Amino acid sequence: MENIENEYFHIELEMLGESQLFPFNVFIYNPSNETYTPYLYGNSPLTEEKKNFLDYILEKGAELAISMKQKKTFLRDRELKEEDIPDLAPTELHELIVKREKLLEEKMASKEKKGKFHFNDELKKAYENDDFTAIIEEAHSDLICLGITISPTVSLATFFAENLLIGDTYVNRVVALSHLLAKNSGMIDDLALGELACASFMAHLGQTQMEKSLSDKAYLEMTDSQRKKYKKHAGLTQHMTRKAGIELSERCMRIILQHHERYDGSGYPDQTKGQYIEPLALVLGCAAHILEYTTGKITGTKTPLQTVLSNMKNKTLSPGLEIEFGDSLYNSLTNIFGDKINIDSKEAA
Repeated sequence: MENIENEYFHIELEMLGESQLFPFNVFIYNPSNETYTPYLYGNSPLTEEKKNFLDYILEKGAELAISMKQKKTFLRDRELKEEDIPDLAPTELHELIVKREKLLEEKMASKEKKGKFHFNDELKKAYENDDFTAIIEEAHSDLICLGITISPTVSLATFFAENLLIGDTYVNRVVALSHLLAKNSGMIDDLALGELACASFMAHLGQTQMEKSLSDKAYLEMTDSQRKKYKKHAGLTQHMTRKAGIELSERCMRIILQHHERYDGSGYPDQTKGQYIEPLALVLGCAAHILEYTTGKITGTKTPLQTVLSNMKNKTLSPGLEIEFGDSLYNSLTNIFGDKINIDSKEAA
């Protein structure tokens, strides 16, 4: 719905001058309930009684307004220009908005020079060379261009991207892979991508409150007691975020809490199933799991990317390999990597 404030512009009482008749309607804006009410219709006299009452309500905080539809009539009759009226005068863009526009221009120019970014090819190269720089740089260029006025969470995501999404670190791999997987799955809304990025940066923050040995140990090598402790990290992240007073959206918090949930209910912490899981949490969970499995964080042994993707595509059960991320994400993986998965897997063998 269009903001009703865009339908009116506010004026000062002095702009009406000494006239008693006007070819435009005059409205009263009530800030207490944010409503506009007709006060004086065009060609109706502004009597002394109405003038006195107008003075009274303006003293109480009301404001005068004119409909945007009668802007030209008002300006011509009052012999004013748009720049004479604060509501109509062009506003100077905030420096962050100017910066974003420049970044968007640079991004478009860079893409024209470099050509289209092929996610599947770049991910294969990243694993072959153990260098995710190109993947991270692509995500970085996307995320720093998100709309800064959408929400505090998206603004925080752009801040994280600009200051942290630099260099090939494990966290940056998770953030970049989650972002590009979501984007290539058709999730292109700035709000969704910003909330996913924020959650990706913070999802494993709770591990800092655990014994370091738990983070260093492969998941399948943990004892039952250790796994129970490890599974608390998402809840700890939420707790730390709230205690720190960091303002995150409800969806972002759900992504953090649910990124280990699986579509069939086999995940944790709440064994949530199917449509009750936030879709972006499944994206983060899938991206993080691919990275965890290939780097040995699940089994203790590194596994080639081609093997992991092939097993996920063919739903081949392997120790610790999770494939229940829902048909939508499964189809996206198949569409993104297609037959290359099987071909590359054979080559790797």
